[in-house]
Amino acid sequence: MTQLPFTNLSNKKLSGIATSTATQMSNPRGGVVLPKRIVALGLRASAMPSMIYVLVGFILGPQSLDILSSEILGHLDPAVSIGLAALGVFVGLGLGSHHARTTRWALLAATIGAVITAAVIAIAMYSLFQFLELDLPSSTAIFAFSIGICGCASAAASLGYDIRPHRHIAARIAELEDVPLIILGGLAVTLASAGIDPFGQMRLAIIASLAISIAGWLLFERARSDAERAVFVTGAIALLGGLPAFIGASPLVSGVVAGLAWVYMPGSADRIIASDLRKLQQPLVPLLLIVAGASIQLSPLLLWITVPLVLFRLSGKLIASTAAARIVGAPAAFLGTVLVPPGAIGIAIALNIQQVLGTGDTILVSSIIMAAIASEILAVALLTVKEEWFN
Repeated sequence: MTQLPFTNLSNKKLSGIATSTATQMSNPRGGVVLPKRIVALGLRASAMPSMIYVLVGFILGPQSLDILSSEILGHLDPAVSIGLAALGVFVGLGLGSHHARTTRWALLAATIGAVITAAVIAIAMYSLFQFLELDLPSSTAIFAFSIGICGCASAAASLGYDIRPHRHIAARIAELEDVPLIILGGLAVTLASAGIDPFGQMRLAIIASLAISIAGWLLFERARSDAERAVFVTGAIALLGGLPAFIGASPLVSGVVAGLAWVYMPGSADRIIASDLRKLQQPLVPLLLIVAGASIQLSPLLLWITVPLVLFRLSGKLIASTAAARIVGAPAAFLGTVLVPPGAIGIAIALNIQQVLGTGDTILVSSIIMAAIASEILAVALLTVKEEWFN
């Protein structure tokens, strides 16, 4: 079989990838330790499973205690948009902070893997929807495209104690998958908004994000106190969330654009933003997940979508890992297994699309969450298998 010029990277190059993405630590007992999860690029690893917050949201939501009623969830839409923008900024800062040359290979592998997985899910689900003739909140093609993107997201494992290169590159690919998914998710949002020119909406949102980032950079650098700087940061994030939501675009994309711009602008704008936003990480992700959990609506249709989605997602991950493994030289089966745990970006994109649809039918968010729960259980089972079995 013909080898691509960038396949089968040397052990030296793989070691470079490992050292650029993780702290070199050793595990004296040589055993397997359950790692923390990095639910999105740029966020710190957390030992708390993200699905716990989803469960809390469901218990508080209309389907259970009704503390977070449908009316309250409607009032939380602006907060969700701002939260999505802040999450996008984290991803942008996380992407821009890695300048190692070997990151390009991981980003290429992550992009190819994400596109293949999303395509497998979208095509399979579209065929299923056409066969079953289901009543969906948007056109069949757009809904299948959206569910393919949202269902693709993976969470990365934080393996700081383990210096084996292929473990770190697998976790790095899981992180970098967020970048192409956010871009595709931004397209899905504009398509779902039924705008006349979806790509024009995305361009407008990107231009506005760059303008906001430049204005913020000028203000951050000249702030005379921490309190004044915090006001500027809050205002910039609010604009990054509100403006795209107003024009039917994605706050996640706007956040990523602004985060990258702040990294490459002169001065310390990126460090200022990272320092101030870091305090918001703990409430940010739980807020989005709790709102998503509260949005779940149980119905027979949910079962017809969730079960095939889990199977198609696993199949897509295994197919995509075969292509991605050739780029980075990691074992394909192990890479596919590491990519099984679901990421929060998929739920965030589903929330964003649901906002644009503006209907009471939350089947997209509900199916993505239920598939994420099933994938989480499947991942726990698969990741306990000894690594030697994959080699």
